Amino acid sequence: MIGTYGNPFQTSFLTNYTTNTSGTGSLMSTGVINVGQLVTQLMNAQSQPLTALQNQLSGIQTTLSAYGKLQGAVSSLQTAAQTLSNPSSFQAAQATVTGTGVAATVTGTPATANYSIGVSSIAQAQSVFSSPVSDPTALNMGTGTLTIQMGSLSGSTFTGSGSAINVSITSSNDSLNGIAAAINAAASGSVNASVVTDASGSRLVLSSANTGLSNAFSVTSTGASGTGLAGIAFNPASPSTSPSSAAMGESQAAADANFTVNGLALSSASNTVTSAIQGVTLNLTQPTPSGAPAQVAIGSNVTAITNSVVSFLQAYNNYVSINNSLTAYNSQSNTASVLTGDPTAMQTSNSLQAIMSSATTAGGSSSYSYLAQIGVSFNSDGSLALNTTQFQAALSANPSAVSAMFTQGGTGSSGGFAFQVANLATQLVGPNGAIGSAENSTNNQIANLNSQITTEKGMLAQIKQNLIAQYSQLNANLVQGQQTQASLYTQLAALP
Repeated sequence: MIGTYGNPFQTSFLTNYTTNTSGTGSLMSTGVINVGQLVTQLMNAQSQPLTALQNQLSGIQTTLSAYGKLQGAVSSLQTAAQTLSNPSSFQAAQATVTGTGVAATVTGTPATANYSIGVSSIAQAQSVFSSPVSDPTALNMGTGTLTIQMGSLSGSTFTGSGSAINVSITSSNDSLNGIAAAINAAASGSVNASVVTDASGSRLVLSSANTGLSNAFSVTSTGASGTGLAGIAFNPASPSTSPSSAAMGESQAAADANFTVNGLALSSASNTVTSAIQGVTLNLTQPTPSGAPAQVAIGSNVTAITNSVVSFLQAYNNYVSINNSLTAYNSQSNTASVLTGDPTAMQTSNSLQAIMSSATTAGGSSSYSYLAQIGVSFNSDGSLALNTTQFQAALSANPSAVSAMFTQGGTGSSGGFAFQVANLATQLVGPNGAIGSAENSTNNQIANLNSQITTEKGMLAQIKQNLIAQYSQLNANLVQGQQTQASLYTQLAALP
């Protein structure tokens, strides 16, 4: 390529400028070539192939970016479809309670059913209190050791369980407040201690941290008889409602909750019952009126299921919006978008539309087949709209059929709409799928163009270097010629 600069074009180009020896913008001044300007103009012509490659690269990079947007939209649709195709999306349930004394919360996937819950008594935590003292800060209760034993109560029999908790009371903490603090430090999580003050004075109150007969406790004291510490004692097997100098009084006995579920008698150490109804947590708040048990109805959570379907449709519509913007054609301005007529975009759109507009046999011949039957319809731009009233009516009438329209369906079935879309989307964005393959091919084109551009830049750099050397040497020759010419003129002028 370097040799081409000796051709007639170069000679003519140089002759045109070497004859121009004055004036702004000329390539020669007093016969000397402006090498930088000359080389720049020569290189502009040589750089046209590089410019073409760079423009081609820019266009292909725009296409790759468009494929990335398309893949992102399909991937989001894939995630939403996979979520909805899981049968658990249609197993969302809710509990509706009529009556008092019971609250119910769905915590799993319970069966649709109705329950009658009668509560005769709620679970209680054991609570005991001491005789009052006038000053809870006075260090005069006496020293010794309090031993707290957790256990279970059955009738008048208390059976200890686990290790006893020993609380040391010394002259530094033998006030009522000090005893409460020492118990809380030693028996945290088992027994809670507090000081309650009223008109009669201050009392030490001990309460089990948990409800139920299995969370009762006893207290023994080694305090000397007649001291306040001696009265910090309690035997749940033989309780008294009034405190004395030798024992605390019981304000509330440990008790289990007693209730019925559809007439079946049950009990629980806690008022939060998780095992009576599978997938449902009952909270017992008070005894129910005689002959008026609370009614708990377990049914489909229509709102939650509707929201799941809406999320899927939103993901589909997001894909449609992005695809439409990438493939749009403006007939008035005769302007195409980056993927107008692109086979990958067309294949993706046609395949998804084919699924959503076809019938599904996932639910069997007696169930719904088309989305329009459950309130899902196409808009003019290809997006989907949901008639919530129609959808929820279909869901209430035949929840299993609606579920089958979106989930995997039975053996031999092609699956519901979400299941089919999830599978198609997985294929499309995979490395061998339509979008994945298009991206790979485009990346290969970009790599090839970058290689060509690098080569072309190297060639142009060498050409420029050679031109600078060539015309710099020519400049030197011109200067030498001018000097020789001037010398001759001088010699001639000196002749007689």
